[in-house]
Amino acid sequence: MLKKLSGTLVLVLGFFCQLSYGQTVFQSFDLIVSNPAGVVAAINKAQASVDSQDNLGRVYLHQYMANGESQATHNVLVVYDSPEDMSETIKANLTSADWATFISEIGQASQVESEVMGQFLGVGGDPAAVLDPNRVAMVYQISVSDPATYASAWTDFVGENADQGVSYLSAAIASGNNPATHVAVNWANSLGELLTNQPQNLDGWDSFSQRVRGIRTVESTNMMMLLASWNVD
Repeated sequence: MLKKLSGTLVLVLGFFCQLSYGQTVFQSFDLIVSNPAGVVAAINKAQASVDSQDNLGRVYLHQYMANGESQATHNVLVVYDSPEDMSETIKANLTSADWATFISEIGQASQVESEVMGQFLGVGGDPAAVLDPNRVAMVYQISVSDPATYASAWTDFVGENADQGVSYLSAAIASGNNPATHVAVNWANSLGELLTNQPQNLDGWDSFSQRVRGIRTVESTNMMMLLASWNVD
């Protein structure tokens, strides 16, 4: 059953990996969109509202280019610099008339297929080198039984390919019945660049594969494109 978008989400901090990427946390919403323009209009209106000053998150709207059996067409990612920023924003939204209007309007244009709350663990490559406004990403949802070993292998692998786009590793803290414990995302400026630089074509792939054999299962792969962003410096 599709869940309705809710302003109340519970943060359970279960940071279990040695690799650190500050305190950056996120909320991710997969949407089945019936009115793409309506989604953009709802976010634009919310970001321009008086209460938007209480929103400490950076908002990214993506469109799925390939999403397997999932019906989701779009993804909204909200990134916070700290758990405190997330908590303050959610608390402010609970009493915000502007937020209530946003929930109503985006609910008329879309339905939520799934929600994830997580924490960024690490970054590889150079984020400043992947700035195309419509950059594309390959998303790997992964079940990991030995987080420390996986993080070490991932760090070494992306370190050998620092000139190949930018990669992020995050932990899924709360994701419903989704079995994935981690999400790895590889970004590139274009689809051609992303397809040319698939992980198996990069330096160190054989070593990485050997080190993570038996401790990780890829649950799904998805491809998406960035459409728009808000509150981004």
